[in-house]
Amino acid sequence: MIRAVLFDLDDTLVDHQHASRAALAGVRTRFAAFAAWSLDELVAANQRILDLLHADVALGRTTADDARIERYRRLFALAGDGDAKPGAAAELHRRTYQAMRRRVAGALELVAALRERVPLAVVTNNTRAEQAEKLATFGFTPMIHALVTSEEVGAAKPDARMFNTALARLGCAASDAVMVGDSWHHDVEGAVAAGLHAVWLNRN
Repeated sequence: MIRAVLFDLDDTLVDHQHASRAALAGVRTRFAAFAAWSLDELVAANQRILDLLHADVALGRTTADDARIERYRRLFALAGDGDAKPGAAAELHRRTYQAMRRRVAGALELVAALRERVPLAVVTNNTRAEQAEKLATFGFTPMIHALVTSEEVGAAKPDARMFNTALARLGCAASDAVMVGDSWHHDVEGAVAAGLHAVWLNRN
């Protein structure tokens, strides 16, 4: 019997893909260095660099703002523009991303329905301040019993410590909990290895 539900946040409750793609489209329009790339090529290059930098942000070793500037420094270098201003591109990205954020369709309704039946936790690879702001902005905070971030745990999904921390806060055994997330590796494989059930949210 399921006695608790754990959720990932980005691209499970809040639509990171949509906001990120919109931000990159805005940067591509503004900065000529990326004109030769299609938007899909820019998105792919951005994701490769993001994957390399994200662990430092998720564990609190660098700030999201510094990582964003470094990401654009590397993107401009790949585009052959070593004299570009990565700070300006990073700021445009941040402003556009914030403006274009939205919930994943149906997420709030699902969380509200589950909240009446079982305790809920959000388990996310990011900083507490950033993820708490998203939960508040999109109306999830009153329905979530626990927020577990990689920054506070000192580890990131798929590490079992992330799931175990959430289970301890909810007072639930792993075998009685389910993890819902968009990442097969971090959310599904990580949860199953920790003894939970898992649901893969694959919107693509």
